[in-house]
Amino acid sequence: MRVSTAIASAVLAAIAVLGVAAPASAHDQLLSTDPQDGATVATMPEKVTLTFSDIVQDAGPEANQVKVMDAACTVIDDGDAEIADNVVTQKISGDSTGPVTVLWRVVSRDGHPVSGEFTFTVGDAAAAASPTPCATGDATASSSATTQSSPVPWIIGGIVLLVLVAGVIVLLVTRSRRPDDQ
Repeated sequence: MRVSTAIASAVLAAIAVLGVAAPASAHDQLLSTDPQDGATVATMPEKVTLTFSDIVQDAGPEANQVKVMDAACTVIDDGDAEIADNVVTQKISGDSTGPVTVLWRVVSRDGHPVSGEFTFTVGDAAAAASPTPCATGDATASSSATTQSSPVPWIIGGIVLLVLVAGVIVLLVTRSRRPDDQ
């Protein structure tokens, strides 16, 4: 009866360890943009606005970037991005027409960078049919790093599970060597 109790305890402990939720790896998400992704506007807006699902850390202009490029891949953003809670605003200078590409990278509340891009068209919507691809530059350099989750919780869980299994084996081996108390 004692061996079955030990096995049941070990199984419950393993379930408790493996059943613990891993830390959330969700980062801030872009909820909306102004102008909207894919929209056509009559004239070049004075600014672009990005609204996120949570507060964006004001980690400085090197960490938080919004690059706005016209159809010729000329950078038309003016100054550093401004951050107010979950809204990032980037001023634009110039009056180009055609497709405009906005590349962005911000630091989430959890400290991880998130990045992406969106486009809109100024003037004739037919100009958006074949936009010139612009180099992504610094604004999206860390996009591959943001999609990977940390293996640390899995490593710790594996180590705890190995220690538990080793403990159960030691317990079973030492119990089988003792004479039964009857």
